[in-house]
Amino acid sequence: MEGPSARSRRRISALVAALAIAAGIIGEINVFQTFGPIHLHNDGPLGSLSGAGFAFASDTTGPWTAGYELCLREGADPVMIESVSPASVVGDGLTYLGAFVREIPGVTDTSTRTGAIGNVAGFPPKVSETLHPVAGAPVTHHCFGNGPLSPYTELDVGIGKPAHSTGGGWTGFTVDYRVGLTQYVATWDTGLYACGPTQPADQCFPPA
Repeated sequence: MEGPSARSRRRISALVAALAIAAGIIGEINVFQTFGPIHLHNDGPLGSLSGAGFAFASDTTGPWTAGYELCLREGADPVMIESVSPASVVGDGLTYLGAFVREIPGVTDTSTRTGAIGNVAGFPPKVSETLHPVAGAPVTHHCFGNGPLSPYTELDVGIGKPAHSTGGGWTGFTVDYRVGLTQYVATWDTGLYACGPTQPADQCFPPA
């Protein structure tokens, strides 16, 4: 007959084994979440065919809209966007006004194609398509589909210049999104800057 001490040792061994398995699983999750889902905009499931840095002249007060075409990299499953935020701030920074997503429909004639915003004055932008909230917006179109006639998704980011700004901006912005249950963070390293009172637009980018 097995004594109390033997049963206790068996229970302890089973507990240690269970804790070791749990620690291994948690460790794998932490490593994956740290090194897998953080990427630049062209290195993960969510990609882009457009995106440029902008410098806004000192005599313009904003607000502005910066537009970026979103798409899926080859083989990627549909993406669900969760949030947008500055990557890092330079100088006085910018005021984040929010963001929208709009679906650009496919066309049969390139002359009727609605162009990407690039950057325009005003926010929200004046467009014919419906502006959808960022949180929960899907991206389902692939980056290299059927060419210039294909539908695509555009992210429209609203920015303003803080009162009494002496110049500053963002080095880029991040998009938090998920594919299924996996969380990702993509960084668009395309700077957005507003010039100070005496800086022309071609001189207000931060030093390289």
